[in-house]
Amino acid sequence: MFFVLSKIVALFLKPLNLIAIAGLVAAFTKRRRLRKIAIQTAFGLFLLFSNPWLINVFSGWWETGKHTLSDITQPYEVGILLGGYTESLIAAPEGIPKFSRSGNRLSTALLLYQTGKIRHLLLSGGSGRVIGTEMVEALETRKYLLQVGVPDSAIWVDDRSRNTRENALYSKILVDSLAPGSRCLLISSAWHLRRAGPCFNRAGLTCDVFGADYFEEKSEGNPLHWLEPDWKAVMKWECMIKEWIGWVAYKAKGYL
Repeated sequence: MFFVLSKIVALFLKPLNLIAIAGLVAAFTKRRRLRKIAIQTAFGLFLLFSNPWLINVFSGWWETGKHTLSDITQPYEVGILLGGYTESLIAAPEGIPKFSRSGNRLSTALLLYQTGKIRHLLLSGGSGRVIGTEMVEALETRKYLLQVGVPDSAIWVDDRSRNTRENALYSKILVDSLAPGSRCLLISSAWHLRRAGPCFNRAGLTCDVFGADYFEEKSEGNPLHWLEPDWKAVMKWECMIKEWIGWVAYKAKGYL
């Protein structure tokens, strides 16, 4: 019930959905004052969510796990890679990776393995869809890692988890059974780790965190860059709002 409810709440609070709702009210209401308010609301939401400077400020404040490879002086036995970096609906030919913008999670984890910073990759991620079916992310990623030369002995798979809480619970079961007491490095988007890190710790699997897929951008020396509406800002807001809802819900449930 909690899993389904969190999906429904996140759906209605997506920036584009909020703008669309305000637009529909403006289009179909017969009350002049309400129409005016709805139009102003839709326009205000557009300006808010498309502004790159504002989301950049919030991203820099929220993101964590900002480390470099040189910060890791002693290898971790397990690098736990959280799912959410593939696009199952992309109509790519069979065998071609279907990575999303968050594919940097996987590339970072692969780099950590190839440079000897982690000895095993634990792929945690099943299907998070409420309606319908989709590919199991961890299994598809395992195929990709085998194709690029990672030995099967270095890949552990959790293909059941649907959310961060289950990532933590199932990862703990795997680590306890295969390498109890191991040092673990949790790899995910920097904007996700403020929730994921404490969630894993609360589940009994203590992890250090390593961020990837950053939202915060550096200044290009062009102030107009921060004023021009940007569709990427809308996408970032969608992820951040969903993450904040998740953080509040997990805190209320005692998962953090």
